[in-house]
Amino acid sequence: MMVAAILCGQCGMLLLAAGSIRGSDIILRRSLSHLLRRSIQAAGMLLLVLSLVLQLRAAQVPVIALITWPGWISIEIILAALACTVLNDLKGPRR
Repeated sequence: MMVAAILCGQCGMLLLAAGSIRGSDIILRRSLSHLLRRSIQAAGMLLLVLSLVLQLRAAQVPVIALITWPGWISIEIILAALACTVLNDLKGPRR
């Protein structure tokens, strides 16, 4: 169940990145409408909440899961930022 929580968190972070103006241009290669960006961000937040719930259900001591969850999220933020950087560099030279 812990692997599912980590995957939900990572997908949520990538959706949050894709829901931003710059992130949608990098990840999806096109600009999105305001409503679509907000919907993608809401889906990302939902996956982050699901990640927290899965970690709480898997843990024997929920307090420890609440303490370690921000640590997992920070790693997922770094991985999402790294993915965006790599995709941006593969896109082509900057002007």
